[in-house]
Amino acid sequence: MGRSVKLTGVDVATGGGRILGRLFGPFLRAFERAFLRFAGRYERTLEWALAHRLEVLSIAVVALAGAVMLAGSLPRGLMPRVDEQQFWVELNLPQGTPIRTTDETAAEVERLLLDMADVSGIFTRVGRSRGSELAARDLTGLNNAALDVQLAGSSRPTSEAIAELRARLAGSGVDPAFVTIETGRATSLGRALAIGEADLAVKVQSGELDELVPVAEAIETRLEGVPALADVRLDFLRTQPELVIEVNREVAARHQITVTSVATAIEDYLRGSETRNAYSVFADKVDIRVTIPETARRELDRVLGLRLQGVPIGELVTVRQGFGPVEIRREDQNRTIQVLADVAEGGLRMAVRQVEAAIADIPRPALTTVRVGGENEEMQDSFRSLTFAFGLALALVFLIMAAQFESLVQPIVVLTAVPLAAIGAVTALWIAGGGLNAMSGIGFVILIGIVVNDAIVKVDFINQRRRAGLAKRAAILEAGRLRLRPIVMTTITTVVGLLPLAAGLGAGADLRAPLAVVVIGGLISATFLTLIVVPVVYSVLVEPSVSVGTDPGPQPGRRDASALRPTPGFGLGGGSGPAAPGMARGSVEP
Repeated sequence: MGRSVKLTGVDVATGGGRILGRLFGPFLRAFERAFLRFAGRYERTLEWALAHRLEVLSIAVVALAGAVMLAGSLPRGLMPRVDEQQFWVELNLPQGTPIRTTDETAAEVERLLLDMADVSGIFTRVGRSRGSELAARDLTGLNNAALDVQLAGSSRPTSEAIAELRARLAGSGVDPAFVTIETGRATSLGRALAIGEADLAVKVQSGELDELVPVAEAIETRLEGVPALADVRLDFLRTQPELVIEVNREVAARHQITVTSVATAIEDYLRGSETRNAYSVFADKVDIRVTIPETARRELDRVLGLRLQGVPIGELVTVRQGFGPVEIRREDQNRTIQVLADVAEGGLRMAVRQVEAAIADIPRPALTTVRVGGENEEMQDSFRSLTFAFGLALALVFLIMAAQFESLVQPIVVLTAVPLAAIGAVTALWIAGGGLNAMSGIGFVILIGIVVNDAIVKVDFINQRRRAGLAKRAAILEAGRLRLRPIVMTTITTVVGLLPLAAGLGAGADLRAPLAVVVIGGLISATFLTLIVVPVVYSVLVEPSVSVGTDPGPQPGRRDASALRPTPGFGLGGGSGPAAPGMARGSVEP
C-alpha cells in the first residue's frame, strides 16, 4: 500500500532554501571571504582616518572640488538625446515655385531616401494644409513639402542615416540649402515633452516688421558659420504673393481727391459693394453684396483703368509686386522673428556661448532686441526648478533629523553624505558620456533621500553605544564594525536593481538611463566615503561632552544594547574561514 506524505509550508521553504544553498553556496562563501577581508582593511582604514582627520577632510574637499570642475565640463540640455529611429525632412523651395515643381522635388528626395537600406517608411505632404490636417505643424505654401521618415527598428543610429542623406543630397539635383532635417522635436516624444522647434532659437523683436527681417537674415548668415550648429533656418516665410498699391498723395491732392476715396474705389471694385437696403426674410435681414465677375477682378489693368472724378486711378497710384508674411508672430506685444538652429556637437551651453559671441556686433535699429531662447530658455527654467527642489529636499531632511536627534549638529554630520554622493554621480555621468539635464537632475534630488540613510544608521548607532557607556572613539569604531555589513548590502542590492535601467535596455531607455547612472554613481561614492568621512566629521563636530540623549530602556520585542555583541562563527560561510581581527563573521543585528 502507498503512503501519503503531508508537506507543510515550512517544509517546502526549508527544502527550497537547501536547494538554493547548494546552487549558490560556492558563490556566497567566496563573497563571505572577500567581505571579511574587506572588513578587516576597513577597520584599519577607519582607525587611521580617525588619527589623521585633517588629511581625510582635505582629500574629501579636493575630490568635491574636482567633481564641481568636472560637472562644469559636462554638456547641458533640457532632455537626454533619444534616438527614436525617425526624423523629419522639410523642403522650402524659392517663393513662387509651383506645386508641380515642389511635388517633383519631394519625389526626388523620396527616391534618395528609399535607396537607403534602413529606411522602412516615408509619409510625404506637399503644399498647403487645411485645418487640423497636420498634427505637428502646418505647411504654409505651395513651395513647401514635409517628409516623415521612419527607420528600421534595429538599424544604425539616426544621426548616421541623416549624414548619409546629406551626402546623397549633395550629389543630386536638389539644392541642400532648401532642405531642413530635424530630429527630436518632430517626433511624437518631442511633442509629448513639449520640446521647442529647435535646440536653439535667436529671437529678434521690434515694433516694425520691416526692421526685423534684415537683422534676422544677418543673424542667420552669422550662425551658418558657427561649427557647433546645424540646420540653421529662418522661421519666417514670406511666401504669400501680394500687390502693394500706394497712393501718390501729391498727385491726388492736385486733383482734389482724397486717399480714402481712392482706397474705397479700389476696394469696392475688388470686393464688391453692399446695397443700402438688406433683403428681408420674415424677421431676418440678409446683406447683399454686388460684385463683378472674378475674372475681371484678377486683371490689374482694369483696376488701374477705373476713373475717379474723371482721373484714371493708374495716374494716382504706384503698384509693386512683393511677398507678405503668412503669419505675424508677437511675443510680449512685439513682432518676433526666430532664427532656429540645432546643436550638432559640444552641448547646448557651449553652443549658446558661441552664438552670443557671433551675433554680438551685428548692428540693429533702435528698439530692436535680440536674445537667445528656444530650448535654452526651457533648460534654464528646468534647472531653476530642480535647484529649488534640491534645496527644499535638503531643508526637509535637515528638519526631520533635527527633531529625531534633538540636535542641530548631528543632522549636519549626516548631510555630509550628500556632497560625497555628488562626487560619484558626476563621475558616473562623465564615464557614461552623459550630461546635465532634467532627468539627471531628478536623479540628484532622489539621491538626497537615499544616501542619508547609511549616515543616519551609523550616527544613530554611535549614539546608542555612547549611551551604553562607550567613549566616542570606541563607539565610532564599534559602529563601523557592526554596521558595515547592512550598509554595504543595502548599496549592493540597490545598485544591482538599477543596473538594467542604467544599461539602456528597452524602448526609450536613453531617456531613463541618466537618472539611474546618477543614482548608482552617487550611491557607490556616498557609501564608501560615508564609511570613512562621516565618522571623521562626527568626531570633529560632536564633542565628547555633548549629550546624546537618554537610553529609552528595553522595549517589547527589542533586545538590550548589550545583545549587540557580535556572535563568533555565524555567517554565510557555514563556519569555514577565519574571521578578520576584531570583526565578527556575520554579526547578529537587533
